[in-house]
Amino acid sequence: MDWLKRFRFLFAVLLLIFLAVLILTLNIRSDPEPFLVKKVIMQISFPLQQKAQGFILWLRGVGERYVFLTRVQQENLILKRTISALREENNRLKETILAEARLQKLLPYQSQHPSPAIVAHVFSRDPSSWFKTLLVDKGEKEGVTKDMAAVVADGVVGRIMEVSPSTAKVLLITDPNSAVDVIVQRSRAQGIMEGKVEEFCVLKYVQKSEDIQEGDRVITSGLGGIFPKGLVIGTVTKVERKRPGIFQYIEVTPTVDFSRLEEVLIIGGQP
Repeated sequence: MDWLKRFRFLFAVLLLIFLAVLILTLNIRSDPEPFLVKKVIMQISFPLQQKAQGFILWLRGVGERYVFLTRVQQENLILKRTISALREENNRLKETILAEARLQKLLPYQSQHPSPAIVAHVFSRDPSSWFKTLLVDKGEKEGVTKDMAAVVADGVVGRIMEVSPSTAKVLLITDPNSAVDVIVQRSRAQGIMEGKVEEFCVLKYVQKSEDIQEGDRVITSGLGGIFPKGLVIGTVTKVERKRPGIFQYIEVTPTVDFSRLEEVLIIGGQP
């Protein structure tokens, strides 16, 4: 028959569908467990589900780690800021303690020179090598006047050469324009100490007959009315008597370290 040949493919498909339905029906009746197709689907999908679940867990772990690291980073930043603030406060406290210690050393001078005795802070230095001066933060408003003495616990710093309402300029004893009446403490020889461009001074007008030795301490004589008597000013570091003339050549190294000055006490010439 021609029509059978023509529709044989359709008949074959229908037959297969019928057999599949028959098998599924018999399988459901005989076995309460999931039928074959469901088992096949479960068997195929189980590995995929495992991988999907593992991927989801991995994503969750990455998210949790990111949140944790972000929180740790924020806490670390806060701790760094706290540590920096504490260090800054610690440095301020150290500076306060050091400044207090330096000021304590000036108390004996203040007690000897109560009127006036002014503590001033150094805030500027002359950058040139020809003039040795520094500026302090006290002036006419605080009672500072020209030719007052500037001292520290280690000795004499210099004298006030210029004054403004709120600042004053100090001429250091190492400046070539400085001249201080002094006494050699051991031998009581007197002379005038002048500054040099270098970091030392020269003691002038001491006759060769005077007993001057290296290591002798030099103090202020009190003459001239600027520096009170007895303030330490330096130590003799060089003595030459063989030069022409009637006077010795004497070099004096100041006891004050001018590169480290932070505060000075400004006092009057006579107690």
